[in-house]
Amino acid sequence: MKLKYLGTGAAEGVPSMFCQCANCKKSRALGGRNLRTRSQALVNDELLIDFNADSYWHFIQYNIDWERVCGCIITHSHPDHLYPAEVEIAKPSLSNQHRRIDFYSAKRGYDMLMTEVPGTKGQASATLIRAGEPFVINGERKYVITPMDANHDLNSTPLIYAIECDGKRMLYAHDTGYFPDGTWQTLAGLGRFDLVTLDCTHCNKQNIDISSRHLSFNNALTVLDRLKSQGNVDGNTTVIVNHFSHNGGDTYDDMVALAKPYGIIVSYDGMEIDF
Repeated sequence: MKLKYLGTGAAEGVPSMFCQCANCKKSRALGGRNLRTRSQALVNDELLIDFNADSYWHFIQYNIDWERVCGCIITHSHPDHLYPAEVEIAKPSLSNQHRRIDFYSAKRGYDMLMTEVPGTKGQASATLIRAGEPFVINGERKYVITPMDANHDLNSTPLIYAIECDGKRMLYAHDTGYFPDGTWQTLAGLGRFDLVTLDCTHCNKQNIDISSRHLSFNNALTVLDRLKSQGNVDGNTTVIVNHFSHNGGDTYDDMVALAKPYGIIVSYDGMEIDF
C-alpha cells in the first residue's frame, strides 16, 4: 500500500493566515516542510481521505487524477475535513462528464453532503456509514474499511478508520483523543497493523488531558503503548504522527528531533510512504 499526505495541518494550517505567534513566524521563515495545509490523504492514488477547502490546491499541487479516485471517506464534519460547498463543482454545468465522486460519511457529514449531492445530477453520491460496520470500496484494488468512533466533537459524528488492501492494514486516527472503549475493542479484534498514523495536534505541549479532542506527542505515545500491548503494533509497524496545530508551538524540525528517538516519523505535506 501507499499513503500520501496531501495536507498535514490542523484547521488553521501552519502558519495560520492571520497569526503572528513565534511558531507561525518561524515556520513562515523556514518554509519547506514547516508549511502545512489542512489535513487530507490519498491511499494508492485512488482512495481519498477527507475533502476540505484545500482539496483543489492539493489536486493541482500533486497532480491528482480524479478519474482514478474510487471514493472519499470522511473523518468528520468539521470544515477542515469536509467542505461540502465544493461538491457543487461536480454538477454538469460546472464540470463536463467525469467519474462519479462517491463520498462515505457518518450522519452529520452525510447530511451536509446531501445538501449538494442532488444538484450534481448523479455526478456525485453520498453513502451513510456507521461505526463498527465495515464496508467495501472497489477501485483498481479492493478496500475493506472499518469505521470506528473517535473521541472528538460528537456533533461532528467523528470516525477513525482501519483500511485493509492487498493483505496490508493501516490505521488512520486523527482528530481524536484517547480512543473510546468500543473502538479499543474493535481494534483488539483486528490484529496487527502495518502502518499507524496518529493525531499530534498539540505537538509537544505538556499536561494535555488525554481525553481531550486531540492528542499531544506524549499522549500519542500512551495510545501507542496500548496498541502495542493488545497486538496492534509491533517492531515492524510504521508509526507516523500527523495533524499539527501552530498552537502546539513546534515546527516540523522541532517535531523530528522529538520523535526520532522513538522511531516515529513526522508527516509533512506531500510525504509519500510505501508499506
